[in-house]
Amino acid sequence: MAAVLSITLLYLPGYSPNLNLIERLWRFLKRKSVYGKYYPNFATFRAAIKDTLSELNTTHAEPLAALMALQFQEFEDVSLLTE
Repeated sequence: MAAVLSITLLYLPGYSPNLNLIERLWRFLKRKSVYGKYYPNFATFRAAIKDTLSELNTTHAEPLAALMALQFQEFEDVSLLTE
């Protein structure tokens, strides 16, 4: 079905947070709104997260575009066993 829809499937290792785009977004979000900051209550913490999310397409668009790029190194028919 993927071939019919012109979708290329990329098989990732079982645990690969650096290759998972949502993990990259979460790391970026934490860096911008959580690291090194104190929030006196959950409401201000939540507001900081919401503010960062609302600025993804404006203030943070350029650094986020570079971070979210699919830059994978692909190998064709590589045998892991040497004979």
